[in-house]
Amino acid sequence: MAQQKELKFNRVLGFIKNKKVKCLIAFLFIIVIVFNVSSVVLSHKNLYFSADYWKRFPKLEKLYLNSQYVNKHPIWQRDEVILAYAGGAFIKGINPVYVLPDTPPLGKYLIGVSAVVFNNENIIILLSAILSLILLFILGSQIFSSKLLALVPPLLFSFEPIFKNQLIYTPLLDLFQLVFLLLSFIAFNKALSSKKSFIFLLLANVFVGMYIATKFFITGAVIEAAFYFVLLIKKDIRRLLELTLTFPIAVLILLLSYIRVFAFGYTINKFLGIQKWVFLYHKSLLILPLSVWPLILLNKWYVWYGNKPVVADSQWIITWPFITMLTFATAVLGVLRKIKLNSNLWILIAWTIFYFAFFSFGEISSRYFVILIPILYIIAFYGVVEVLKQIFLHHATERLKKLL
Repeated sequence: MAQQKELKFNRVLGFIKNKKVKCLIAFLFIIVIVFNVSSVVLSHKNLYFSADYWKRFPKLEKLYLNSQYVNKHPIWQRDEVILAYAGGAFIKGINPVYVLPDTPPLGKYLIGVSAVVFNNENIIILLSAILSLILLFILGSQIFSSKLLALVPPLLFSFEPIFKNQLIYTPLLDLFQLVFLLLSFIAFNKALSSKKSFIFLLLANVFVGMYIATKFFITGAVIEAAFYFVLLIKKDIRRLLELTLTFPIAVLILLLSYIRVFAFGYTINKFLGIQKWVFLYHKSLLILPLSVWPLILLNKWYVWYGNKPVVADSQWIITWPFITMLTFATAVLGVLRKIKLNSNLWILIAWTIFYFAFFSFGEISSRYFVILIPILYIIAFYGVVEVLKQIFLHHATERLKKLL
């Protein structure tokens, strides 16, 4: 009986390793990913198959002027409505500090570019969604030994309601951030293995600059902290120096995103005042510490409004607590050397720990998980694969001992 089981196991293993079978599985994975994205797009044709943005722009402007951002007695409008207006308004030349000044302008300019090129503010979001899945695969390819394994994280992420909702409640800024975050990780990992590390660290900081020019700049410090942490662990003095020398490019890109503000006569001091206001605005959200953990693990969202202090988030699914626990288990097993961690995985682990630590100080919403969940999928799946390898290796070793 034991020999029959062993024979079946070897046949299954050989079947999976067959090149044609791997190609077929990879093809099926891609088909599923394409279906997950296209099904959302096709079920919301009005968002992606229209070309009437500028015809609708006066209505968007009216909605903005009657919204909570302008009017004392407002008609409450969702963020995506105001962002849709902001994109066109920025292209028309409005001062960026007048519309949603709590976030930097780059993401809103990208929405405006979509409006100009496609006469549709949502196409850029769809392109960002597709690009984020491709970049997730590329990042996975730096970590996994198999292209097939690298396809698994984008496949799993494409099922996520939190991902699909970015294509339904659009345009929002989170997918832009995800693209820039993944690009920064890919460039950083290339810097670790390349002799031209300065160029790749420069690119990494370019993408960090785009990241902080899209949303709250302090979260960019989390990425830089992860970069420095990994290089310090590796005791890589040369690359630490190169990272420090290239860091100003990130700040420069943030400055460039406000170039229209400077054109209105704002000085550097006024620009710093804007950033101080942004910081103080987000600092006011430093309430409900540690609320990130009940939300991601138990679907208990501690809110700061309404009559119910705790509500459930409809985007939450049972995978969240599992991939979170598996992520930290992978990190612990790696530190204890129970499993071997790919060197390109360290930046993801460091960033994840710092990101959780940062958001443990204040209130949280699931929107901040759009950039976190795909990274958790990579780390958690890597940990599962390595543990399975250890089990199979132990199994093969035991068989070898019996033969000897």
